[in-house]
Amino acid sequence: MTDVRYCYPDSNVLINKLNITNRQELFEAEVELTSIRLQELQQEPIKGDFDFNHLKAIHKYIFQDLYEWAGKERTVDIGKGNLFCTVPCIQDYARSVFGKYFSQCYAVKDSFDDFVRTFADNYGDLNALHPFREGNGRAQREFARLVCVECGYNFDLSCTTHEEMLKASKLSFDQADSSAFIEIFTKALALQEEIISGTDRLKILTFDDLTIETPDGYDYYDYGEYAERDLYNEIYRAKINKMTAEMAISDAKDALKQKNTLPK
Repeated sequence: MTDVRYCYPDSNVLINKLNITNRQELFEAEVELTSIRLQELQQEPIKGDFDFNHLKAIHKYIFQDLYEWAGKERTVDIGKGNLFCTVPCIQDYARSVFGKYFSQCYAVKDSFDDFVRTFADNYGDLNALHPFREGNGRAQREFARLVCVECGYNFDLSCTTHEEMLKASKLSFDQADSSAFIEIFTKALALQEEIISGTDRLKILTFDDLTIETPDGYDYYDYGEYAERDLYNEIYRAKINKMTAEMAISDAKDALKQKNTLPK
């Protein structure tokens, strides 16, 4: 189904500031322009509170040269195989995800194995949100890189491939299984003091991301619109309720632990 809100009439090419109406040409311009912005962010990251607004600011910076809606939530439901977070649930789901992402990662930063597992789970949860019409992966990876840096780790995906990341995303999204992400991130994360500085490599990209010469190799343009919104609304409401309950239990445990450590 053609996305009439974001695409040129009778096409699947996203409306853009350059007024490029050819899919391949837009893909090539997007790779070139976003690579420049990602390099700038690698040198001078966007600071924030690791919340939804922080992610929006990152997305806006990366895609500012291409799309008027850069940094803004999508207004259509999109998915691949399954539906990403439905539009009515975006705010609540984002609140649940960002309410735990950074705090959980930071709490276990001193244990590499615990950090990788926690980071992988939260990475998968944010992937299911997919709040933007396009460019979710790059914005999410830059956000993830900043979480890792703040927690004392490097985030360098040059150790993996685009296909491996897509498979890990699909496994996490379809089956709530973070094992493939854990395998990738175990290789991708290194202690901060082991980082070799001075590299121009874009760390959030796999080593073959910029060698894929066609948009068919990416998921940027292959989203579909779904009629089963009510069913998916229920699914995401259930996810939100589950995360809310888990956070409440975690907060209660922390409060009890703190109470037990107070001097009598």
